Order: sequence, then C-alpha cells, then structure tokens
Amino acid sequence: MSITRREFLGAAAASAVASGAAQGPRNLIFIIADQHSGLALGCNGHKVVRTPRLDAFARSGVTFTHAHTAGLICSPSRASLDTGLHVHAHGVRTNGVKLPDQLESIYKVLERHDYVAPKEHNHSDREAYLAWLRTRGVQDVDNPIIGSKSKAKLIPTPYRFEVGQAGVEQNETLDAFTLDQAIRHIEENRNRRFAVWVQLHGSHDPYVAAAPWASMYKPSELPMPPFRAGEYDQKPARQKSTWQSQRADQLSDNQIRTILAHYYGMISQTDALAGKLLDKVSELGLDDNTVVVYTADHGDTSGYHRMFTKGFGFYEPAVRVPLLMRVPGMPAGVRVDADVSGVDVLPTVLECMGLPAAKNIHGTSLAPLWRNRGGSVHNEIFSGQDYEGVNRLVMIHTPEWKLTRYDEGGGELYDLQQDPNELNNLILSPKHADIVKKLSKRLSEWDRSFPHAEPMLSRQAEQADPARVERIREGFRKWKTSQM
Repeated sequence: MSITRREFLGAAAASAVASGAAQGPRNLIFIIADQHSGLALGCNGHKVVRTPRLDAFARSGVTFTHAHTAGLICSPSRASLDTGLHVHAHGVRTNGVKLPDQLESIYKVLERHDYVAPKEHNHSDREAYLAWLRTRGVQDVDNPIIGSKSKAKLIPTPYRFEVGQAGVEQNETLDAFTLDQAIRHIEENRNRRFAVWVQLHGSHDPYVAAAPWASMYKPSELPMPPFRAGEYDQKPARQKSTWQSQRADQLSDNQIRTILAHYYGMISQTDALAGKLLDKVSELGLDDNTVVVYTADHGDTSGYHRMFTKGFGFYEPAVRVPLLMRVPGMPAGVRVDADVSGVDVLPTVLECMGLPAAKNIHGTSLAPLWRNRGGSVHNEIFSGQDYEGVNRLVMIHTPEWKLTRYDEGGGELYDLQQDPNELNNLILSPKHADIVKKLSKRLSEWDRSFPHAEPMLSRQAEQADPARVERIREGFRKWKTSQM
C-alpha cells in the first residue's frame, strides 16, 4: 500500500522522541553570530560582559556551557553546522568556498520537506544593504561594517584591525538590516512552514560597534586577559608568527583593554538584536511551534595570550561557542556542562523539528542530555582547520587535557584542570610523555576514521596564486599517500 507525502511526514513526526522532540514539523530560527566566544556570555558565567536578552533566552530553554566549534574560521565551521561533518570530510577548509553539491545539508533536508527557507546561510548583500540605507535617508556609507568613515570614531592602535565607534546609528548597521530582512521573512511566512538563518556580523573583527555599545565598557575597568611572558617561545612557530604579523605583539595593556571593550560592546549589541528578534517571534505567536537556536561559528581569542581574532590556535576563547536552544516542550532552564561539538547541531535540530535523522554524519543528537539531565555523548571533542600536509592544525579535547598538532610542525598539550588559561605547553615534558602518546594515537585514529575530501579552493584563489593552490593540492596528495 502506498502512502502520501503528508502521511509520511506525519509518521516521521509521530515517531520523534518526546520531551522536547517535535510532535509535528516545526519552524526553525537559527541565529548565528560571527566570532562570539562562548566564554563571553553572562549565562556561561562571564563576570563583565552584559547579555541580558540571551541570558533570559537561556533560562527559557537549554544552555550548552561547553560547546566547541568544529573549525576555527567562518565557512568551515558553518559547513560543519550545516552537515554534521568534520571540516576535512565536507571539504570546506577556507572562507569563500561553498559546500559541494553532492553533500547532504540542512538546506536540502528542509527543501525536501516543503519549508520556505534559503538554500544556504544568508550573507547580507552589500548593494541590498546600501539600497536599504537609502530608503532611510543614509547616503554616505563607505564600508558595511565601519559605516561612514568620516563619521566613525576610530582609535589608532598597532593592530591590523580597526577599533572604535561605527559611523552609522545602531538601527542603520549591517546587522540591523539583516534582522529587518529576517523579520520580514518570518512575518511573510508565519502561516507556512518556514526556516530562517539570521547571519549576524556580531563581534567579528574589525572591532567596531555602533553607539552606545562602543562606549558601554570602560577599558580601565577591564581586567587584563591571561598571558605569561615568553609563552610564545614554547608554542608552535605559527602562533608566534601570527602574533607578530598582526602586530599584536606591539599592543600596550591599555590598547588590549580598549579592543576588548569594543569586542564586549559588539556582543552586547548582538544581544540586543537577538532580543528584538525573540520579541517578534513572541508577538507573532510562534513560540509554541518554533525551534530557536543561538550559536556562533567560532569564538575569538579575546585578548588571551595578548592576541585577538581566530584561526591560529585552539585556545578556549576561540574554540568555545555559545549554544542556546529553545524547543517547544523542552524543560526550561536546563544547563548541560558536557563537551559538545558543532557537528552535533544538525542532528539535534532535525530531531527537535520532527524531521528524519541524518545518516552518515559525525555528530549525534544532544536531546538525551537535556532529557536525562546529565551524561555525555562524546568522550573527546575534535576540531580541525586548513590543508593537510601544508598548514593544517587539529585538536583533541577531553575534560582534562587538550592536545593540538600542526602538520607544519609543532604541537601543544595543556592540563585544563591545572592550567585552564593554557599558558604552559607540556608537549615536550617527559613527565607527560604517556599522555602525549595516548592522545596522539587517539587523534590519529580519529583522523583516519573518515574520508578526507579533496581540497576545495575558490576560483579567485586559483587565479590570484596558482602556485599556492598547487602546493596545497600536492601537500594533500602526499598526506593521503602517507595515510595508506
């Protein structure tokens, strides 16, 4: 006997797990804020940064206090969120590269189940943003992030990224435009099955916030982030090179606090925008039929080790991300302290939306953690970035230890219980040789446990530096041969 599509979807929804799993396909609002460190969140215990709207949202659902990114920069980590695959399996190793067409993703799942949804993350279109500004009487925006350079109040520092106050009002920022577009999508499709990704620039560099957020935190009142003089001398060469090439080694204490104050201001600005969106969801009466997720693609080093931004090391402020979820029927105010990964987001969302589980992925649904109020789904967390055989770095993280390995040479071992700020690299310590051996073996087993996709490079990269592209491809071929 054949069944209709409607009957099939109804059966799939009815078989979904109770206590937070959907009893019918639900809407999805997925808020992803660039570069928001999971440590810089009030509900995660931060003593300085103010995130009242996200803290309230956390109290209405579940907070994963130890969520980790699967990749260290934007596109790779987002691709892992979208597919449930580790970076080297989906192949998106750098920014500006899209998922291969043959890969299953959340967008394809939603399309098959008749959702009104985008086919990929919404990256705000510059021309659409400028046109939106013109409707508001704003004509002189030079840069989507900084706004009008003549109106911006930038603070000189040696650092490679700008710091200061944006030259637009808070309701004229790129994120305000993104939120406006998301709300319009929700309003237009409130009576249909919809999904929307709210892609906020958030606290991504350059560290430029609109007023009043740019002056919300006083640099002189901020504690200095952890650093130990000479620590880069015992770290992989890539870290010291990045620290120096970005001129972070020239920053004074006051300049570090100044950048940090603006970083926190950007987070508080993002918090207010997220709150505005949550208010609209409630106003439209959608709370009881909508899964809402707030997370980030990756974090920011946040002044730890006298460094900002991401991509050069798996330090906790950079690898930890917020992960807050509200699901109709889920108990409110649940905190999950177990280590979880970005690859777990896709299977969790599908279960909570009442959609069939994804197959052949690396993540697992996190719903049992809040249903059972305890336990874990991983013994270790893994993360990877960049190109095998060239400049790749990979990490294994347990509650007690973190070990990283760089294909270009060097590694790190940190005792997370005794040295949570990761100041003392124990990789060469004879006393810890057995730990290094054990974790290195497990890291290698993980690395070989799934096929590595061929490196994907943008057309622009191939045209700009074909010699580098060939080095990447040759490095991958040699690495793959060495694994046989």
